[in-house]
Amino acid sequence: MDRAAGDPDWALWRDLLYGAPNAARELCERFGAKLLAFAASRFADDRPTAEDIMIQSLAKAAANIRLFNPRRSTFAAWLYGIARREAQNELRRRRRMRSIPAAAQTPISEMIDLPNGPDIAGVAAARLDAQRQVSELACALSSIEFDVLTLSCIDELSAREIGRVVGRSERAVHSLLHRARTKARERLAHDEG
Repeated sequence: MDRAAGDPDWALWRDLLYGAPNAARELCERFGAKLLAFAASRFADDRPTAEDIMIQSLAKAAANIRLFNPRRSTFAAWLYGIARREAQNELRRRRRMRSIPAAAQTPISEMIDLPNGPDIAGVAAARLDAQRQVSELACALSSIEFDVLTLSCIDELSAREIGRVVGRSERAVHSLLHRARTKARERLAHDEG
């Protein structure tokens, strides 16, 4: 991490480390939406779980701020690493439980918020189809391929930052991205065919 005076990540890390009054709020404001989007990519059909992962990740980051080493990683990559571990823990917990498949669940509460104009059944069907495609893509890709693809396409992290999040070299990340994109294209082509 660059120690330049204007680097907001460095300033935020320092403020969290020394317990500045508004540091936790700034952490949430700057990274909450990004971590939520990352978690939602893993749990597209379960917004409450994605929100829980985001909250747990931010809380763990604030509680364990002394573990962050700016020489080893960027602050953002460190945060995404925490979120990734939280998501993996949740996926492991779900595998142990038997329940209705996540792809078959669509919260009714989301349907209530729709304006009267659109066809609710059509919107629900479109959401279910999108959830199904994401679920199938998640099944077609390994966990690390899915994470790398998400971090690249949705969170727009560089290959170097992704490598820090997933614990791989930049070159390995490029290889994983290539493989994930190829599998994703094949899966989407198979669905359209």
